Amino acid sequence: MRVAAGAIARKWLFERYGIVIRGYMAQLGPVEIPFASWADVPGNAFFAPNQAVVPQLETYMDELRKSGDSVGARINVVASGVPVGWGEPVYDRLDADIAYAMMSINAVKGVEIGAGFASVAQLGTEHSDQMSPEGFLSNQAGGVLGGISTGQDVVVSMAIKPTSSTRLDRQTIDKAGEPVVVNTHGRHDPCVGIRATPIAEAMLAIVLMDHALRHRAQNADVSTATPKIAGLAPGGVQAVPSPRAED
Repeated sequence: MRVAAGAIARKWLFERYGIVIRGYMAQLGPVEIPFASWADVPGNAFFAPNQAVVPQLETYMDELRKSGDSVGARINVVASGVPVGWGEPVYDRLDADIAYAMMSINAVKGVEIGAGFASVAQLGTEHSDQMSPEGFLSNQAGGVLGGISTGQDVVVSMAIKPTSSTRLDRQTIDKAGEPVVVNTHGRHDPCVGIRATPIAEAMLAIVLMDHALRHRAQNADVSTATPKIAGLAPGGVQAVPSPRAED
């Protein structure tokens, strides 16, 4: 249901604002997937942005399936073309709503906006996104500052846990509180994150459409004389490539 709603939201956002939303798998278990091209994403079952890595992923999953264990994944999703000013500074922050939406997806255990947890080790001079008349020089913020969109790409990353339903023995307790061993047999996915990319794209689209309608209701056709700059200046640095870069 949410993917169907997200498809409508993506279409409306693109037609009304030119927003492009794309996602991909950035990591499968211990296997990091170097980004090569957005064109590679729809060409494989993993939504991997690097076709050369797909055989390695297939081999890894075959071995994992035979072992009876499971593994997690990292999914990145990017929205390019989001206008400046969507969101609020406290209660209905754009980044808070995005995190809320992503955490509603089954098996998601962590969400990052922009640099995310990497910002812990960054200096202020590294993390702050400098500006020039041509646009931002980086996008550590992930397109949101103070809960409000900046015009940069909105960059979201989420961690998906390994499913606990495996055929390997695990200790637990029964209804009487007695120790027992549990294992699960049948058809189970060794990695549920493989199917998560379209869901992440849908949830980001739904949140952005909500904020677009809210912004329109609150501000109508109000405009300002503030000069508009590019979300990323020529030569600017962004960890996750923009979906528009290959248009």
